[in-house]
Amino acid sequence: MTSNIKDGIRNLNAEDRFLKGVAVSVWQNSGDNGSNWTRYALAKWPFSKLGVSTVRGKYNIDTCSDFWNNYEKDIKLTASIGSNTFRFSFEWARIEPRQGVYDVTAIKRYDEMLDCMEKYGIEPNATLWHFTHPVWFDDLGGFTKEENIPFFVNYSKKMFEIFGKRIKFWATFNEPSCAMFLGFIVGIAPPGKILDLMAAGRFLSTMLKCHESTYHALKAMPGGAAAMVGLVSHHITFEPASDGLLHYPAKKLSEWMTYWWGWEVIEHWMLTGEFKWKLPLVGTRIHWRGAPGKGCCDWWGINYYSRGIFTWHLLPGRRGDEVLTDMYYPIYPDGMFRAIERCSEFGLPMYITETGIADAKDDRRALMIDAYMKAVLRAVAAGHDVRGFYYWTLVDNLEWSMGYTMRFGLFEWQPDGSVDRRLKEGSKTLVRYFRTLPESLAEVKESAQRMQAVLGEDLGVEAALEAAGVPIFHPETEAEHSAGGRGTGHVGLGIRAIG
Repeated sequence: MTSNIKDGIRNLNAEDRFLKGVAVSVWQNSGDNGSNWTRYALAKWPFSKLGVSTVRGKYNIDTCSDFWNNYEKDIKLTASIGSNTFRFSFEWARIEPRQGVYDVTAIKRYDEMLDCMEKYGIEPNATLWHFTHPVWFDDLGGFTKEENIPFFVNYSKKMFEIFGKRIKFWATFNEPSCAMFLGFIVGIAPPGKILDLMAAGRFLSTMLKCHESTYHALKAMPGGAAAMVGLVSHHITFEPASDGLLHYPAKKLSEWMTYWWGWEVIEHWMLTGEFKWKLPLVGTRIHWRGAPGKGCCDWWGINYYSRGIFTWHLLPGRRGDEVLTDMYYPIYPDGMFRAIERCSEFGLPMYITETGIADAKDDRRALMIDAYMKAVLRAVAAGHDVRGFYYWTLVDNLEWSMGYTMRFGLFEWQPDGSVDRRLKEGSKTLVRYFRTLPESLAEVKESAQRMQAVLGEDLGVEAALEAAGVPIFHPETEAEHSAGGRGTGHVGLGIRAIG
């Protein structure tokens, strides 16, 4: 199929471009009739006798902005804000609704989406698994059983066979550790298990082995050598709100949260090839060793939002008067730089595949975007191989179990039909960045270094925030905190609330 990619984009190799765009989950904006998440979202677990829904709020996934049928409208919006890329998900449940049976209508729809991206000069970035899979796969045990790995590999090969010539960037999985934690430890995602720690370890272990198998399978296919196949991980650390005996339980909880949901298990596997799954008091229960994970990745996706803080009574909090987002964690731009710095050890090209803010009032979005973008540019200026920035997300969507109560979208959308895709005031900061940042990665680096020479090492984050009336939380007034692991617990550019 003839490409309509704009000349300015076509003339730059993937390695030479700075990608700037948005990330979406097709399920979160469209739903479906046969996935694990649809079944979970429409259930009444775990309190079915009390009639409590698994999804917060009045509206569920059966009310949505319907990206599946409005994809052209949304891709046009993506282009209108200055994006040159669009991260989206292939929905396995739509594509293979029954084992071994592929839906040609669903495949045709994705072909039409890619036509639309080409029309607007948008580079596609496809995720093969963004928390959802067919119920038939789930009923077979999903990713808790290694014998199920070939099902995912075969589906992935089918997608690459059909779309490999049209898509350069592929991610096998989105946030394996996050899916594991939410689904098997706290039970607010399918399969809805609570403290099933062994199943959690099996899930994560199997998913990493599946990634490796899928990577090698795709790279061995015609065109596979030229494809960029990566993995997307959630990068977060946890810390107690303060030191001292009162906060000792919060310190221990932070250590385990950082281990389970944060960096350590996947990072250790990436660097050494060793997978170790530990349980409190029991020790290591799952252990294997293979080749380092970084050897089966062409790029690394960083999903970064903040760092978690636990109060002495083990609830989400903040340090001092840091500004909280609606998701109960603070705005923390320094953590973005530290995440990039740490992931640089993998020796892979990095993309910020998700960052954003839940901000229903739209009174913190502009500050967050400016501070986080500058943290990324600071990393680029320092020589870290960051090649792109994706904001989460384009349009307000169903934020999993949080429903429509968490408003991440650049464009407002109301499930009651009162607002349909209206650009938020705070989103205009990102539009200005996207429209002015160069297309060339080398030029982005040069621009960042010039900004640094004028504004200082942090590209003027502190000065800009103070000018906006938001004083900065300075780390020298606090002791260093440790959240259980190398590189965790750094205190940096937290943003303080006024008054």
